Amino acid sequence: MSTSLEQLTETASWQKHEVSGGTGLDCLLVHAPKFQTFYPPLNVYQSCNRMTMGILALADFADRKGYRTRVLHAGIEKALDKHFSFTEYLQTHRPRVIGFSLHFHHGIVDTFQLAEEAREAVPEAFIFLGGFTATFFATDIMETVPAVDAVMKGDSEEPFVMVLEKVVRENSRGFRGVPNLVWRRDGETVENEQSYVTSEEILNDLVYTRFDLLDHADMYPSMPKAFIRTNLPSGLNLKFNRFLGKDRSEIYWGLPVGRGCVSNCFYCGGGARAQLRISNRKGVIFRKPEKVIETIREMIDFGFRGCYVSFDPRPWSQEYYVRLFRLMREQGVDFSFLFSAWGLATREFLDEFARTFDSRSAYLISPETGDEDLRRKARGATSFTNAELLDTLEYADKLGIRTRIYFSIGALEKDWEDFAATLALKNEITKRIDNTEVEAFLIEAEPGAPWHLNPEEYGIKLLRRSLVDFVRDHSSPKYSSMTSLGYTSRFFGNPEMSADDFQRRLLRLKCRYFCDKRLRCKLIRIFWWLARLLGLAPRPKTRHVHMKGSDTKRKSIVRKGISLLTAGVLLGEALEALELEFLALATLELRSLFF
Repeated sequence: MSTSLEQLTETASWQKHEVSGGTGLDCLLVHAPKFQTFYPPLNVYQSCNRMTMGILALADFADRKGYRTRVLHAGIEKALDKHFSFTEYLQTHRPRVIGFSLHFHHGIVDTFQLAEEAREAVPEAFIFLGGFTATFFATDIMETVPAVDAVMKGDSEEPFVMVLEKVVRENSRGFRGVPNLVWRRDGETVENEQSYVTSEEILNDLVYTRFDLLDHADMYPSMPKAFIRTNLPSGLNLKFNRFLGKDRSEIYWGLPVGRGCVSNCFYCGGGARAQLRISNRKGVIFRKPEKVIETIREMIDFGFRGCYVSFDPRPWSQEYYVRLFRLMREQGVDFSFLFSAWGLATREFLDEFARTFDSRSAYLISPETGDEDLRRKARGATSFTNAELLDTLEYADKLGIRTRIYFSIGALEKDWEDFAATLALKNEITKRIDNTEVEAFLIEAEPGAPWHLNPEEYGIKLLRRSLVDFVRDHSSPKYSSMTSLGYTSRFFGNPEMSADDFQRRLLRLKCRYFCDKRLRCKLIRIFWWLARLLGLAPRPKTRHVHMKGSDTKRKSIVRKGISLLTAGVLLGEALEALELEFLALATLELRSLFF
């Protein structure tokens, strides 16, 4: 760690001691995952476990201003103890301000539920939301979710500290001069001017690795993307997930390199136009390469072995990363990169990538489709021809770089002929490139993406447009981002096809043409069927959140304790005694397929 970070850590440790002594928190920032996701090969699992990269930086920003601040990952707490009580935690620490990160729409129901619980546990607390999804639906949230006092739109470092100043030091609820804030005054929604945008100077001053401010932070590096829920005791369920994710976690999801975008990919809610709408940001800004390396070193010290990077605004990014990679080699930084490219890499980029990283690293690219005309419509300025893609992949293969190619299914194609072009390109890639993996995914509609705003332009029938629509879908017991897409298209020749039928047929195509593990899936489904039968695994349940003016029912958020069947208890004890050896045999295919 750098000296400055060590000093910050010492300060936070003192503050934490004061909090435990009963002085209370000034601010609690909360990450709510999606506690219930359902996909048959995984059964019920907790998803969206990766926090937004800015939440620790925001906590750091407040901590350095003298506010007693902590970060709570509600998913980690539930993983450690499935009976964890958010209410008891809040009543112990009595935070004056509670902020929920609602960046990804997947956590929308859980965030609203925890906000309701917070309102009941500490009625005097000021509760706000932030993040892309919260910003996009800011007015709707203020009108329909009474537990929430405000939404902080777009970038929020300085507005956040201004709110803390008002609530904690001035004991005031008057936020007239706080930029980017949508809040309530006398029951009416007030929308302040969105004038604050993070500068490059502030971006370089932020510290993204304040793990000392995160409760049970030692759990975070090994927290899998999908944490499977069972009815086993918490400790045994944790061992089960650690076994499944062995050697496949410890990847930091989202290295903070910069902010902004210059592209407008059809499916992305963070493109250039979305950035302007959500953050009032024009163009992009980068952190200094030296600052990024400082962050990487701190990640290594904390236990991360690599990171996922998805910040590639052309044309500046290629030159930037060449410089970054050279600095990493000069300073002896051993860290793996999963680099998700927004366009084809230059040869200089690939040369430096190959010199810097080992075989754990990979270059990821999404051509979306094999049809070049459709790709131009989907990717705009970052599009490329099939010949250019193959040339880049062959050069990367020659350098020994592992590549991963992602196609989408059902979003762009008008008919089977378009899909056939994708299959042809997929077959050509696998024939000519040795060290590559080719996958397909079903794209989910997300708020603020071009096709969410203008579905007719992209030939889809949008089924998920409003805040209530997103809450409805995420309340479903069978929701999964792999199957609950939020739209149908003309791909199968019937634009009026039901969503369930559309998604089922797309998944069949994906499994048939892009997966060689269909037998494994069947075996795993049988495994989960038996587990549910024995009471060892839960069944998905409909979830509810209280929204003013909607017909959703209000339901208690505190989950009921699950009583295990006698067979479940006996089997759980046996598994623990055998150090999971039996479970290892039963789930070998599950681990190899999904983690």
